Amino acid sequence: MTSLIDRPAPVTPLAAAVPAQRAPYQEGYPALFRRGHQYEISLGQRLALGGFKGPTDVAFGPDGWLYVMNRYPNDGNVPGVRWVVTNVNDDGYEREVVPMGPDGKPMEVGREWLGSLQMTVCDSAGVLYSADERRNVVVRCRTTGETIGYWGEGGAAPGQLNAPTGMCLDRDENVWIVNTRSHRVDRYTGEGKWLGGFGSFGAGPGQLDHPWGVAVDPVNGTLLVSDWGNNRVQRFTTDGALLQVIGRPGHGAGELHRPAGTAVDAHGDVYVADRGNNRVLMFNYRGMFIESFIGDAVINDRGMKKVLTNLDMVRMRENIEDLDREKRLKAPVSVRVDNKGRVYIMDTGRYRIQVYRKMCKALRPDEIDPPSLHVDPVLT
Repeated sequence: MTSLIDRPAPVTPLAAAVPAQRAPYQEGYPALFRRGHQYEISLGQRLALGGFKGPTDVAFGPDGWLYVMNRYPNDGNVPGVRWVVTNVNDDGYEREVVPMGPDGKPMEVGREWLGSLQMTVCDSAGVLYSADERRNVVVRCRTTGETIGYWGEGGAAPGQLNAPTGMCLDRDENVWIVNTRSHRVDRYTGEGKWLGGFGSFGAGPGQLDHPWGVAVDPVNGTLLVSDWGNNRVQRFTTDGALLQVIGRPGHGAGELHRPAGTAVDAHGDVYVADRGNNRVLMFNYRGMFIESFIGDAVINDRGMKKVLTNLDMVRMRENIEDLDREKRLKAPVSVRVDNKGRVYIMDTGRYRIQVYRKMCKALRPDEIDPPSLHVDPVLT
């Protein structure tokens, strides 16, 4: 009988030929005693001002604040594309970062030069980056509010931007960007100099079909790419050599349908926004499916105060037949992890972020029994 720990990944063709051996990139990961993830809080609500409207991603600022990218027009008072500033306690919302146009002037409501900012990251100097998937440019803004400028050239050639979506920073704070329509992943300096990249269209191992998300594994610097059209995640070296394929198409346990953003935590666990299945999946570094997040949010204090200002909404809420649906994720676009073991799921379809905390213990070598003492569990 194969134990749960030794069960092979759903799809790991590169490792399947030698299941008893670890691939070289799999060294350095800690052994974990897992306790699962604990739901902590829901952030934000659907508000034109002081809330979320079209949230797509979140960046962690060095100042401790969360910068939430919103891309849909709001009530007509300020441009719809902006970062809403909050924190993990669901406080703030008084301040927003709104990009200026290339002429240095505020963009007019309804006629924003940028209307399709998608994902976002923030470097250690407090510079926010976001790419517009229609304009094919990257805008840089300081967390204090100033717009630094733009870079990027639209096109399908290597180094050009072609429907940029997913973004992440590597150890040197270079910016990796997914160019979805070119089926490529490219690396740039913070000022926009192209440093290289890789990718080609197709369904074979190592090929990409409209990729979306990208993340750097902090353990070894490898890249995880959400292969949206092929319903899988692939691991590459920074030179584009394929190391691993994770997941397979479908709607069951460990299966993916239109994966979007992805993230990797300090232990090498991989989180994938399984957007088409309205959930987030977690795999370990070996590609084995570990856990599924479907949503646990209850209405937060800010939302309750909003409802209580409208008696009709209070009456309507008394007649809700299925409160369970309110808790669940709807079309999550992005997932991020911070340095404190918290997982932030961008619950885009419900205008909020659901936050979970990872519960585990990293084991020392003397806390792990040798394989000869292991007993296969009876799985039910």
